Amino acid sequence: MGSSKIFLIVLGAAFLIIAALFLGAYSRPVFSAEALALFDADFLERAADYQRASLRISLMRTLINWAGLGALVFFGWNYFSRFRPPLLTAAACIALIFIALYLLTLPLDYYRGFVLEHRFGLSTQTFASWLADNLKSSAVSLVISVMIFTGFYALVKYFPLRWWIYAGVISIFLMLAGSYLYPLLIDPLFYRFEPMRDEGMNTRILDMAEQAGIQVREVLVADASRRTVKANAYFTGLGSSKRIVVYDTLLTGFSREEALAVIAHEIAHWKYSHILKGILLSAVQIFISLYLLFLVLQESGITGMAAAGSRADFRVVATALLFITLLSFVALPIQNAVSRSFERQADRAAIELTGSKELHVTLHRNLARANLGDVDPHPLVKAILYTHPSTLERIKLAE
Repeated sequence: MGSSKIFLIVLGAAFLIIAALFLGAYSRPVFSAEALALFDADFLERAADYQRASLRISLMRTLINWAGLGALVFFGWNYFSRFRPPLLTAAACIALIFIALYLLTLPLDYYRGFVLEHRFGLSTQTFASWLADNLKSSAVSLVISVMIFTGFYALVKYFPLRWWIYAGVISIFLMLAGSYLYPLLIDPLFYRFEPMRDEGMNTRILDMAEQAGIQVREVLVADASRRTVKANAYFTGLGSSKRIVVYDTLLTGFSREEALAVIAHEIAHWKYSHILKGILLSAVQIFISLYLLFLVLQESGITGMAAAGSRADFRVVATALLFITLLSFVALPIQNAVSRSFERQADRAAIELTGSKELHVTLHRNLARANLGDVDPHPLVKAILYTHPSTLERIKLAE
Protein backbone atom coordinates (compact mmCIF):
# COMPACT_ATOMS: atom_id res chain seq x y z
CA MET A 1 0.00 0.00 0.00
CA GLY A 2 1.45 3.40 -1.00
CA SER A 3 2.22 6.04 1.58
CA SER A 4 -0.32 8.42 0.07
CA LYS A 5 -3.00 5.76 0.53
CA ILE A 6 -1.95 5.22 4.15
CA PHE A 7 -2.13 8.95 4.82
CA LEU A 8 -5.49 9.33 3.08
CA ILE A 9 -6.97 6.36 4.94
CA VAL A 10 -5.83 7.79 8.29
CA LEU A 11 -7.09 11.26 7.34
CA GLY A 12 -10.46 9.90 6.19
CA ALA A 13 -10.88 7.81 9.32
CA ALA A 14 -10.04 10.81 11.52
CA PHE A 15 -12.69 12.95 9.85
CA LEU A 16 -15.28 10.16 10.05
CA ILE A 17 -14.63 9.84 13.78
CA ILE A 18 -14.78 13.57 14.41
CA ALA A 19 -17.99 13.79 12.38
CA ALA A 20 -19.49 11.05 14.57
CA LEU A 21 -18.44 13.00 17.68
CA PHE A 22 -20.00 16.20 16.36
CA LEU A 23 -23.20 14.25 15.79
CA GLY A 24 -23.13 13.14 19.41
CA ALA A 25 -22.19 16.61 20.66
CA TYR A 26 -25.13 18.28 18.91
CA SER A 27 -27.74 15.54 19.37
CA ARG A 28 -30.51 16.27 21.81
CA PRO A 29 -30.09 14.00 24.84
CA VAL A 30 -32.67 11.27 25.33
CA PHE A 31 -32.87 9.93 28.88
CA SER A 32 -33.68 6.27 29.36
CA ALA A 33 -36.19 5.00 31.90
CA GLU A 34 -33.29 3.57 33.92
CA ALA A 35 -31.59 6.98 34.09
CA LEU A 36 -34.81 8.74 35.12
CA ALA A 37 -35.38 6.13 37.83
CA LEU A 38 -31.98 6.84 39.37
CA PHE A 39 -31.55 10.59 38.77
CA ASP A 40 -33.88 13.55 38.57
CA ALA A 41 -34.46 15.14 35.18
CA ASP A 42 -32.92 18.50 36.17
CA PHE A 43 -29.61 16.84 37.03
CA LEU A 44 -29.61 14.81 33.81
CA GLU A 45 -30.23 17.94 31.73
CA ARG A 46 -27.51 19.90 33.52
CA ALA A 47 -24.97 17.08 33.25
CA ALA A 48 -25.74 16.57 29.55
CA ASP A 49 -25.38 20.31 28.89
CA TYR A 50 -22.00 20.36 30.62
CA GLN A 51 -20.67 17.29 28.82
CA ARG A 52 -21.91 18.39 25.39
CA ALA A 53 -20.43 21.89 25.82
CA SER A 54 -17.11 20.37 26.90
CA LEU A 55 -17.11 18.03 23.92
CA ARG A 56 -17.89 20.79 21.42
CA ILE A 57 -14.97 22.86 22.65
CA SER A 58 -12.64 19.84 22.57
CA LEU A 59 -13.65 19.06 19.00
CA MET A 60 -13.09 22.65 17.88
CA ARG A 61 -9.68 22.56 19.57
CA THR A 62 -8.85 19.35 17.71
CA LEU A 63 -9.81 20.87 14.36
CA ILE A 64 -7.71 23.97 15.05
CA ASN A 65 -4.71 21.75 15.84
CA TRP A 66 -5.23 19.78 12.65
CA ALA A 67 -5.56 22.98 10.63
CA GLY A 68 -2.39 24.43 12.13
CA LEU A 69 -0.39 21.27 11.47
CA GLY A 70 -1.90 20.97 7.99
CA ALA A 71 -0.75 24.52 7.18
CA LEU A 72 2.71 23.65 8.50
CA VAL A 73 2.91 20.61 6.22
CA PHE A 74 1.67 22.64 3.22
CA PHE A 75 4.24 25.40 3.65
CA GLY A 76 6.96 22.91 4.50
CA TRP A 77 6.45 20.92 1.32
CA ASN A 78 6.12 24.01 -0.87
CA TYR A 79 8.73 26.37 0.54
CA PHE A 80 11.15 24.51 2.84
CA SER A 81 12.10 21.34 0.98
CA ARG A 82 15.80 22.15 1.37
CA PHE A 83 15.68 23.31 4.98
CA ARG A 84 18.10 21.00 6.85
CA PRO A 85 18.85 22.78 10.12
CA PRO A 86 21.37 21.57 12.70
CA LEU A 87 19.86 19.99 15.80
CA LEU A 88 19.83 23.11 17.99
CA THR A 89 18.11 25.12 15.25
CA ALA A 90 15.67 22.27 14.71
CA ALA A 91 14.88 22.23 18.43
CA ALA A 92 14.18 25.98 18.34
CA CYS A 93 11.90 25.56 15.31
CA ILE A 94 10.02 22.69 16.99
CA ALA A 95 9.58 24.81 20.11
CA LEU A 96 8.13 27.64 17.99
CA ILE A 97 5.65 25.22 16.39
CA PHE A 98 4.34 24.03 19.74
CA ILE A 99 4.19 27.57 21.14
CA ALA A 100 2.18 28.66 18.09
CA LEU A 101 -0.24 25.75 18.55
CA TYR A 102 -0.55 26.63 22.25
CA LEU A 103 -1.43 30.24 21.42
CA LEU A 104 -3.93 29.13 18.76
CA THR A 105 -5.86 26.98 21.23
CA LEU A 106 -5.37 29.08 24.40
CA PRO A 107 -8.76 30.88 24.11
CA LEU A 108 -10.57 27.53 23.93
CA ASP A 109 -8.48 26.12 26.77
CA TYR A 110 -9.44 29.12 28.89
CA TYR A 111 -13.11 28.76 28.06
CA ARG A 112 -13.11 25.00 28.67
CA GLY A 113 -10.88 24.92 31.72
CA PHE A 114 -11.98 28.07 33.52
CA VAL A 115 -15.21 29.63 32.24
CA LEU A 116 -17.17 26.42 31.73
CA GLU A 117 -16.00 24.85 34.99
CA HIS A 118 -17.12 27.94 36.93
CA ARG A 119 -20.39 28.21 35.03
CA PHE A 120 -21.35 24.72 36.16
CA GLY A 121 -20.03 25.17 39.70
CA LEU A 122 -17.20 22.64 39.40
CA SER A 123 -14.14 24.86 39.81
CA THR A 124 -12.81 26.60 42.91
CA GLN A 125 -9.81 28.16 41.14
CA THR A 126 -9.06 31.83 40.67
CA PHE A 127 -7.97 32.95 37.22
CA ALA A 128 -4.39 33.38 38.48
CA SER A 129 -4.35 29.82 39.79
CA TRP A 130 -5.81 28.43 36.57
CA LEU A 131 -3.30 30.36 34.46
CA ALA A 132 -0.39 29.17 36.60
CA ASP A 133 -1.50 25.55 36.20
CA ASN A 134 -1.98 26.02 32.47
CA LEU A 135 1.47 27.55 32.02
CA LYS A 136 3.18 24.87 34.11
CA SER A 137 1.42 22.08 32.23
CA SER A 138 2.23 23.65 28.87
CA ALA A 139 5.87 24.22 29.83
CA VAL A 140 6.30 20.58 30.84
CA SER A 141 4.59 19.45 27.62
CA LEU A 142 6.77 21.81 25.57
CA VAL A 143 10.04 20.53 27.02
CA ILE A 144 9.05 16.88 26.52
CA SER A 145 7.72 17.48 22.99
CA VAL A 146 10.84 19.38 21.88
CA MET A 147 13.08 16.62 23.22
CA ILE A 148 11.05 13.87 21.54
CA PHE A 149 10.76 15.49 18.10
CA THR A 150 14.34 16.80 18.05
CA GLY A 151 15.45 13.24 18.82
CA PHE A 152 13.16 11.98 16.07
CA TYR A 153 14.66 14.44 13.58
CA ALA A 154 18.18 13.33 14.54
CA LEU A 155 17.32 9.65 14.13
CA VAL A 156 15.78 10.21 10.70
CA LYS A 157 18.84 12.22 9.59
CA TYR A 158 21.45 9.74 10.74
CA PHE A 159 19.61 6.40 10.50
CA PRO A 160 17.33 6.81 7.45
CA LEU A 161 16.41 3.11 7.21
CA ARG A 162 16.28 1.98 10.82
CA TRP A 163 15.22 5.14 12.66
CA TRP A 164 11.74 3.79 13.39
CA ILE A 165 13.18 0.78 15.28
CA TYR A 166 15.48 2.95 17.38
CA ALA A 167 12.70 5.47 17.96
CA GLY A 168 10.39 2.70 19.15
CA VAL A 169 12.91 1.34 21.64
CA ILE A 170 13.71 4.82 22.97
CA SER A 171 9.98 5.66 23.22
CA ILE A 172 9.32 2.60 25.37
CA PHE A 173 12.23 3.48 27.64
CA LEU A 174 10.92 7.05 27.97
CA MET A 175 7.41 5.76 28.70
CA LEU A 176 8.72 3.55 31.52
CA ALA A 177 10.88 6.36 32.89
CA GLY A 178 7.94 8.76 32.70
CA SER A 179 5.65 6.36 34.54
CA TYR A 180 8.22 6.11 37.33
CA LEU A 181 9.11 9.81 37.51
CA TYR A 182 5.67 11.40 36.97
CA PRO A 183 4.48 11.08 40.59
CA LEU A 184 7.86 12.28 41.85
CA LEU A 185 8.48 15.26 39.55
CA ILE A 186 5.27 16.33 37.79
CA ASP A 187 2.41 15.72 40.22
CA PRO A 188 4.00 17.91 42.94
CA LEU A 189 3.92 20.86 40.51
CA PHE A 190 0.12 20.87 40.76
CA TYR A 191 -0.83 19.35 44.11
CA ARG A 192 0.41 19.25 47.66
CA PHE A 193 0.43 15.74 49.07
CA GLU A 194 0.33 14.46 52.60
CA PRO A 195 0.04 10.95 54.04
CA MET A 196 -3.43 9.67 54.92
CA ARG A 197 -3.95 10.97 58.45
CA ASP A 198 -7.00 8.86 59.25
CA GLU A 199 -5.30 5.82 60.81
CA GLY A 200 -8.46 3.73 60.66
CA MET A 201 -8.91 4.50 56.97
CA ASN A 202 -5.24 3.87 56.25
CA THR A 203 -5.38 0.49 58.01
CA ARG A 204 -8.45 -0.59 56.04
CA ILE A 205 -6.79 0.42 52.78
CA LEU A 206 -3.69 -1.58 53.61
CA ASP A 207 -5.85 -4.55 54.61
CA MET A 208 -7.68 -4.43 51.28
CA ALA A 209 -4.36 -4.24 49.44
CA GLU A 210 -3.06 -7.24 51.36
CA GLN A 211 -6.27 -9.12 50.58
CA ALA A 212 -5.64 -8.41 46.90
CA GLY A 213 -2.04 -9.61 47.25
CA ILE A 214 -0.48 -6.16 46.73
CA GLN A 215 2.16 -4.22 48.62
CA VAL A 216 1.12 -0.56 48.83
CA ARG A 217 3.97 1.76 49.80
CA GLU A 218 1.84 4.76 50.70
CA VAL A 219 -1.59 6.35 50.42
CA LEU A 220 -1.43 10.09 49.78
CA VAL A 221 -4.09 12.78 49.96
CA ALA A 222 -3.99 15.55 47.33
CA ASP A 223 -5.35 19.03 48.03
CA ALA A 224 -7.64 18.97 44.98
CA SER A 225 -10.21 21.20 46.72
CA ARG A 226 -8.02 24.21 45.86
CA ARG A 227 -9.04 23.62 42.23
CA THR A 228 -12.26 21.66 41.98
CA VAL A 229 -15.24 20.12 43.72
CA LYS A 230 -14.87 16.95 41.66
CA ALA A 231 -13.94 13.77 43.52
CA ASN A 232 -11.42 11.19 42.38
CA ALA A 233 -8.67 8.76 43.34
CA TYR A 234 -6.01 7.19 41.15
CA PHE A 235 -3.00 4.90 41.18
CA THR A 236 0.28 6.05 39.73
CA GLY A 237 3.95 5.22 39.47
CA LEU A 238 6.08 2.14 38.96
CA GLY A 239 8.30 0.26 41.38
CA SER A 240 9.29 2.35 44.36
CA SER A 241 7.31 5.38 43.08
CA LYS A 242 3.92 3.67 43.02
CA ARG A 243 1.25 5.04 45.31
CA ILE A 244 -2.49 5.56 45.68
CA VAL A 245 -3.58 9.19 45.54
CA VAL A 246 -6.92 10.29 46.97
CA TYR A 247 -8.50 13.70 46.38
CA ASP A 248 -9.40 15.46 49.62
CA THR A 249 -12.79 16.15 48.02
CA LEU A 250 -13.46 12.40 48.05
CA LEU A 251 -12.77 12.23 51.78
CA THR A 252 -14.87 15.27 52.68
CA GLY A 253 -17.76 14.83 50.25
CA PHE A 254 -18.34 11.08 50.51
CA SER A 255 -18.81 8.59 53.29
CA ARG A 256 -15.83 6.57 54.48
CA GLU A 257 -17.28 3.42 52.92
CA GLU A 258 -17.74 5.13 49.56
CA ALA A 259 -14.19 6.46 49.62
CA LEU A 260 -12.92 2.97 50.43
CA ALA A 261 -14.88 1.59 47.50
CA VAL A 262 -13.14 4.03 45.14
CA ILE A 263 -9.75 3.07 46.56
CA ALA A 264 -10.63 -0.63 46.25
CA HIS A 265 -11.16 0.02 42.54
CA GLU A 266 -7.65 1.49 42.28
CA ILE A 267 -6.17 -1.46 44.18
CA ALA A 268 -7.89 -3.76 41.69
CA HIS A 269 -6.02 -2.06 38.84
CA TRP A 270 -2.79 -3.08 40.50
CA LYS A 271 -4.07 -6.57 41.19
CA TYR A 272 -4.66 -7.15 37.48
CA SER A 273 -1.45 -5.36 36.36
CA HIS A 274 -3.36 -2.84 34.27
CA ILE A 275 -0.47 -0.36 34.24
CA LEU A 276 1.92 -2.98 32.85
CA LYS A 277 -0.65 -4.21 30.33
CA GLY A 278 -1.29 -0.62 29.27
CA ILE A 279 2.43 -0.06 28.74
CA LEU A 280 2.72 -3.24 26.65
CA LEU A 281 -0.25 -2.24 24.49
CA SER A 282 1.20 1.26 24.10
CA ALA A 283 4.50 -0.27 23.00
CA VAL A 284 2.72 -2.21 20.25
CA GLN A 285 0.89 0.93 19.16
CA ILE A 286 4.13 2.93 19.12
CA PHE A 287 5.89 0.45 16.82
CA ILE A 288 2.92 0.21 14.47
CA SER A 289 2.62 4.00 14.31
CA LEU A 290 6.33 4.51 13.69
CA TYR A 291 6.43 1.85 10.98
CA LEU A 292 3.48 3.43 9.18
CA LEU A 293 5.18 6.82 9.46
CA PHE A 294 8.37 5.22 8.09
CA LEU A 295 6.42 4.03 5.01
CA VAL A 296 4.87 7.46 4.51
CA LEU A 297 8.21 9.29 4.77
CA GLN A 298 10.09 6.78 2.62
CA GLU A 299 7.66 6.88 -0.29
CA SER A 300 7.42 10.66 -0.03
CA GLY A 301 11.14 10.78 -0.95
CA ILE A 302 12.47 12.68 2.07
CA THR A 303 13.96 9.56 3.67
CA GLY A 304 15.19 6.32 2.24
CA MET A 305 18.17 4.76 0.55
CA ALA A 306 20.23 7.93 0.30
CA ALA A 307 23.30 8.32 2.47
CA ALA A 308 22.62 9.28 6.08
CA GLY A 309 21.50 12.86 6.41
CA SER A 310 21.72 13.69 2.70
CA ARG A 311 18.00 13.82 1.93
CA ALA A 312 16.15 14.08 5.22
CA ASP A 313 15.00 17.65 5.85
CA PHE A 314 12.75 19.45 8.29
CA ARG A 315 9.64 18.38 6.39
CA VAL A 316 9.88 15.07 8.24
CA VAL A 317 9.00 16.87 11.49
CA ALA A 318 5.94 18.63 10.06
CA THR A 319 4.71 15.45 8.37
CA ALA A 320 5.30 13.36 11.50
CA LEU A 321 3.44 15.84 13.73
CA LEU A 322 0.33 15.77 11.54
CA PHE A 323 0.40 12.03 10.82
CA ILE A 324 0.95 10.94 14.44
CA THR A 325 -1.71 13.38 15.66
CA LEU A 326 -4.26 11.97 13.21
CA LEU A 327 -3.28 8.35 13.82
CA SER A 328 -3.51 8.77 17.61
CA PHE A 329 -7.01 10.15 17.17
CA VAL A 330 -8.01 7.26 14.94
CA ALA A 331 -6.72 4.79 17.55
CA LEU A 332 -8.93 6.23 20.31
CA PRO A 333 -11.89 3.83 19.87
CA ILE A 334 -9.61 0.79 20.23
CA GLN A 335 -7.60 2.24 23.11
CA ASN A 336 -10.70 3.23 25.02
CA ALA A 337 -12.46 -0.08 24.42
CA VAL A 338 -9.48 -1.79 26.09
CA SER A 339 -9.56 0.78 28.91
CA ARG A 340 -13.27 0.15 29.53
CA SER A 341 -12.62 -3.58 29.78
CA PHE A 342 -9.93 -2.89 32.40
CA GLU A 343 -12.34 -0.65 34.32
CA ARG A 344 -15.08 -3.28 34.33
CA GLN A 345 -12.61 -5.84 35.66
CA ALA A 346 -11.54 -3.40 38.39
CA ASP A 347 -15.18 -2.69 39.28
CA ARG A 348 -15.90 -6.38 39.77
CA ALA A 349 -12.83 -6.82 41.96
CA ALA A 350 -13.72 -3.73 44.00
CA ILE A 351 -17.16 -5.19 44.74
CA GLU A 352 -15.48 -8.37 45.95
CA LEU A 353 -13.01 -6.42 48.12
CA THR A 354 -15.70 -4.31 49.79
CA GLY A 355 -18.32 -7.10 49.91
CA SER A 356 -21.22 -4.77 49.08
CA LYS A 357 -22.94 -4.28 45.74
CA GLU A 358 -25.34 -1.70 47.20
CA LEU A 359 -22.39 0.47 48.24
CA HIS A 360 -21.16 0.67 44.66
CA VAL A 361 -24.60 1.61 43.35
CA THR A 362 -24.73 4.50 45.82
CA LEU A 363 -21.13 5.45 45.07
CA HIS A 364 -21.62 5.76 41.31
CA ARG A 365 -24.77 7.78 41.75
CA ASN A 366 -22.96 10.20 44.06
CA LEU A 367 -19.86 10.38 41.85
CA ALA A 368 -22.02 11.27 38.86
CA ARG A 369 -23.67 14.05 40.86
CA ALA A 370 -20.36 15.41 42.16
CA ASN A 371 -18.63 15.33 38.75
CA LEU A 372 -21.67 16.19 36.59
CA GLY A 373 -21.15 12.98 34.69
CA ASP A 374 -23.32 12.11 31.71
CA VAL A 375 -24.78 8.88 33.09
CA ASP A 376 -25.98 7.56 29.72
CA PRO A 377 -23.95 9.25 26.95
CA HIS A 378 -24.56 9.13 23.24
CA PRO A 379 -23.38 5.67 22.05
CA LEU A 380 -20.95 7.13 19.49
CA VAL A 381 -19.37 9.43 22.06
CA LYS A 382 -19.09 6.59 24.55
CA ALA A 383 -17.55 4.19 22.02
CA ILE A 384 -14.95 6.71 20.87
CA LEU A 385 -14.03 8.77 23.93
CA TYR A 386 -15.06 7.05 27.15
CA THR A 387 -12.21 5.41 29.05
CA HIS A 388 -14.71 4.13 31.66
CA PRO A 389 -18.08 2.44 31.30
CA SER A 390 -20.98 4.85 31.68
CA THR A 391 -22.51 5.39 35.11
CA LEU A 392 -25.57 3.34 34.17
CA GLU A 393 -23.38 0.45 33.02
CA ARG A 394 -21.40 0.53 36.26
CA ILE A 395 -24.56 0.59 38.33
CA LYS A 396 -26.01 -2.36 36.39
CA LEU A 397 -22.77 -4.27 36.96
CA ALA A 398 -23.12 -3.72 40.71
CA GLU A 399 -26.81 -4.62 40.93
